Amino acid sequence: MKNNNSKKPAQIGNISSNKTTASNSSNLARIQKIVATHGKLSLDDQITYMKHKGITFNHITEDAAKDYLSQNTYYYKVTAFRKNIAKENGKYTSLDFGLLSDLATIDMYLRYALIKINLDIEHTLKALLVSVITRSNAEDGYTIVKEYDTYCKTKLMASNPRLKPEEYIPVDKKIMNRNKSRDGYHYDLYMKRKNNPPIWVLIELMSFGELIRFVEFYYDSNKYKRKLFTPAFILLKYTKNLRDSAAHSRPLLLDVVLPKQITPTQNATQYAEKAGVEKLERRNLVSNKKIHDFICMLILHDEYIKSDAMKSDRKIELTNLIERCTKRSHYYKDQADLIRVYEVLSKILANYHQKC
Repeated sequence: MKNNNSKKPAQIGNISSNKTTASNSSNLARIQKIVATHGKLSLDDQITYMKHKGITFNHITEDAAKDYLSQNTYYYKVTAFRKNIAKENGKYTSLDFGLLSDLATIDMYLRYALIKINLDIEHTLKALLVSVITRSNAEDGYTIVKEYDTYCKTKLMASNPRLKPEEYIPVDKKIMNRNKSRDGYHYDLYMKRKNNPPIWVLIELMSFGELIRFVEFYYDSNKYKRKLFTPAFILLKYTKNLRDSAAHSRPLLLDVVLPKQITPTQNATQYAEKAGVEKLERRNLVSNKKIHDFICMLILHDEYIKSDAMKSDRKIELTNLIERCTKRSHYYKDQADLIRVYEVLSKILANYHQKC
């Protein structure tokens, strides 16, 4: 009679391996079902799903990645940057979690820098508007409020034909009523000026979107010194999405490699050309929404901010950010698209405030 004892260890090993494979497959199927229904993934599930999609953990260990996801950021935000990386057959072939976490850090610094730049622009434009209105002999500070309201109402009714005239809220009431809470910072101003507020009060309280609309009104109405606002009239609306994303801590550096998303403004294209960006790169990357809008923001800052010290401060911050991008350059050796974006942005930034 044959002795089969020698085969048993191998058979046991195969059975154990098959059980592990089946268990892993079952676990992955469970995770994929959660993802498909936009459910909640545990930290372990997040790591498993990323590995399934081809994301490696060579620069950062899985345990370190779990700590990072639980203490520094969250899954959606850090994985959003994967959209800059190409996939093959639905999986990434050259994407490490270390790169994602590095992009998330760079993105954070970029948001902080852009908020400062936009605040500079917003304050300077409001101050300039108040200044030219004050100097204009044709303005009393109150008639222009009525003109602005008529402009807004006409635009709104044209874009919303179902809106009844009686449903329209006058722009001065809309702005003032937003500040009527006793807990708000502008309650005293509201109480003093809630009835028939002058334009300088409304400008002070305008949101960024309302400021954009007021600049458009001022320019379209051929007001005093309107040419001062030509760059803002053309470009300010392009900075709003960038500004809002930065202010609300939403990722900026996702889809930043996508070419030809928009038809860029002539101003942005010329600025990139002056910065030494080659024609092919201008065609591909200045037409990327975020790169285009970033250029528009720099143009406006360069145009309206008169303080060399303030411009120098902003340029130093952005230059430090560009240098920070190279801190872990070995993470990006296989990412040609991201390298091109870095090179283009470096040239564009070098063109900003050349006195610096």
